[in-house]
Amino acid sequence: MITKLLIVESPTKAATLQTYLGKDWKVVATKGHIKDLPPRDYGIDFQNDYQPKYDWLKGKKAVFSSIRKLALSCESVYLASDPDREGEVIAKHIADELKGGKFHLYRLRLKEISKSELLTEIGSPSSIDSFLVESQVARRVIDRIFGFEISPELWKALKGNSLSAGRVQSTVLRWICQREEEIRNFTPENYVSLKALVSDSKDEFLLDYVLPEEKERLLEKDALEVLKKYGSSKPGPLSHKESLVLKFIEEKEYKNFPPPPFSTASLQETASRVLGMSSSQTMKIAQSLFEGKKTKKGEYTGLITYMRTDSTHVSSGKKNLAFGFLKENFPSLLRGGPTKGKTKLHAQGAHEGILPIDPYLTPDEAKGFLKPEEAKLYELIWSRFLESFMNPETGTERNYIFEGKKESWSLKEKEGKSTGYKGFRKNEPLPKDNGNGLKIGDNVSILEWQWEDKKTSPPVRYTEGSIVQKMEKTGVGRPSTYTQTIATLQKRKYIYEAKKKLGASPLGEKVNAFLISSFEELIGESFTKDMEKSLDVLAKGEGNKLSLIDSFYKKVLKLKKEKPKNILPKTEKGISKIPDTMQHPSRKKCPKCSDGTILTKFSKKGKTIYFCSNYPHCDLLSYEPV
Repeated sequence: MITKLLIVESPTKAATLQTYLGKDWKVVATKGHIKDLPPRDYGIDFQNDYQPKYDWLKGKKAVFSSIRKLALSCESVYLASDPDREGEVIAKHIADELKGGKFHLYRLRLKEISKSELLTEIGSPSSIDSFLVESQVARRVIDRIFGFEISPELWKALKGNSLSAGRVQSTVLRWICQREEEIRNFTPENYVSLKALVSDSKDEFLLDYVLPEEKERLLEKDALEVLKKYGSSKPGPLSHKESLVLKFIEEKEYKNFPPPPFSTASLQETASRVLGMSSSQTMKIAQSLFEGKKTKKGEYTGLITYMRTDSTHVSSGKKNLAFGFLKENFPSLLRGGPTKGKTKLHAQGAHEGILPIDPYLTPDEAKGFLKPEEAKLYELIWSRFLESFMNPETGTERNYIFEGKKESWSLKEKEGKSTGYKGFRKNEPLPKDNGNGLKIGDNVSILEWQWEDKKTSPPVRYTEGSIVQKMEKTGVGRPSTYTQTIATLQKRKYIYEAKKKLGASPLGEKVNAFLISSFEELIGESFTKDMEKSLDVLAKGEGNKLSLIDSFYKKVLKLKKEKPKNILPKTEKGISKIPDTMQHPSRKKCPKCSDGTILTKFSKKGKTIYFCSNYPHCDLLSYEPV
């Protein structure tokens, strides 16, 4: 007979957890949220302290009806939605709909899907955290006010009722558009790299020319002046004898510690860079690893801890597992504890980093029951966790400074410690030791001048990983919203991706230009970050939800009232158009016709196309900055 009911969000998680419990238990899934604000109506009661009015999501009323029927026949009901603010609100909505039942109601927060974690939580259940709920409700209401008040202003300005503005997404869009503007206005500079191929009695090696402190780069004319001092007019082999003398040896010890375990942002960035995975793909795979897999032994288990977190903390239990594994397999590399990430004032959500539940489940063993992409991501998480406990790479850095004709030339090298210096980088090749045996006063002969023409490069576009990293670093958004924010911008066609780079679309630049002209205060990085901090304060049981929402709403109304008039002139057909000066506030003149301005387009092949605003009357077209 079923007397205990466990309610989770995911059917996969439900199937895994069911295998850990007896016949008197039933595990069911809501498949995410059961309620939300209505999609078309405001859904906020402004006369009643901004209370939200939630509606059933499509199909969820029927799903929950069967859950409620089960609950009414049970003695105990446990709510185990995700251990973050979204999960807390889901638990609150479920609890509200179950009111009136005679069962005992408990809240579980599972940081991993394992039998030990589940039994521990059941042994000491808690209740719904009203502070977390208040924080999430405030966020949802503030975001709804932003969208419903500002989106109509976009519709009027750009004549498109499919446009929308979001509090966090508008800030991220601004970053991407700013980067586009930096690329558009970038002016390349030519410079050279100058090296001297030299020899001593034993070996040949290259020396780098040392720039004077007042210069950022070496220009061609300055490089020729350097060569002139040594009797040369151009790069290449020397036809006469010239030498340099070793004047100084700068020496310092170094330690390169391994990185801490993954947070949501660092996992997405690393998976993008190393595995070529998009943020959404990474989180989808991580979700499957968290919810549980059937092993070769026929058992169901989660493989990683909760994957939406901005913490890198490791619990004492996980530390003990890591120590045990490393003592057996890499005893010489083990140190006292894991690398700690920087403490973030805005950190929230799960209290651990993204860790393997059991390090003894190696990637090789996991490959036997995981899909290829799941196995790759698991190996990334597993390796990062164990490496964080390993010794740092240690050694000595030396900088050999040679002089001649009042010019300085440099040779830099690393020399590792003789015992275990590679540390966590145990599989990497040893550095080449070019300067071993050199002493102050030694002379080297110049054999050849090596010269390379170079050009400064424009700023690179963001990737999904680097945008998520910036969101985490600045405190804009939270782990549960990172991927959703990027996906929303792509869905609205404000940004698009090519060759894993994110570029602003013409529509996105128009939307951004309008938001800056009228609501810049609301989409600035500092304002968005401060709002997140205020929401975090609410989650700790401090601050005032009503005051926070009210001040935000009044600020929005004030900015709408003060919005500049007639900023969007009419075309001859009466359709509003964003002026060029708003789209491109700092522009460069076309070098070909001297009349138009340089515009850019991000191609489907991931390249920047530079062209003239007078096209087709001016046919300037280039893949290189002009």
